[in-house]
Amino acid sequence: MPDPKWKRLNYAESWVTGDTYNISIGQGFILATPLQMAVATAAVANRGFLYRPQLVERITDAEGNTVRGFEPILIREVPVDAGHLDTIREGMYGAVNWPHGTATKAQLPGITVAGKTGTAEFFRDDDGDYHADRDANGNLPTHAWFTAFAPYIDPEIVVTVFVANGGEGSAVAVPVATRVLRAYFGLDAPVQAMAR
Repeated sequence: MPDPKWKRLNYAESWVTGDTYNISIGQGFILATPLQMAVATAAVANRGFLYRPQLVERITDAEGNTVRGFEPILIREVPVDAGHLDTIREGMYGAVNWPHGTATKAQLPGITVAGKTGTAEFFRDDDGDYHADRDANGNLPTHAWFTAFAPYIDPEIVVTVFVANGGEGSAVAVPVATRVLRAYFGLDAPVQAMAR
């Protein structure tokens, strides 16, 4: 995480209160890949246990027999108080399951999902005039994010969606993640979601 020393070394500038505000919401100097966000989400879901990312559960032959299986590999336990991780988990639960959550469309029948939406502004200068291109309301363009885990009590899967220049995370990334989760848990997609 960027801190005052990092900013002094990289920009020869002092840390200001605005930097703290930006860092607290994942903006400013924070850069993360979707895989890094998935790993962080898994560490929260697992209450601090950080596992090596894994895309393949097993390799099978043409008859469906397992040729090679892959077991989870624990990298380390993160040095974060379990109570803090539980608070984050509760907030992620609320984003999906509380009435005014930002990701209520990620709810699944019979599966409790927890997640966090994100809408990250980015600087874009398409015409080379060194001024950020903004929309009609003066807003910077945004990337759409959503990261989730399920089931809430005994997590099996993490899904992280990043849509470059996609807009709002709740409107763009949540539906993508929901379709992935529905497929993973073998739930039929609702008719209205498929029509889009």
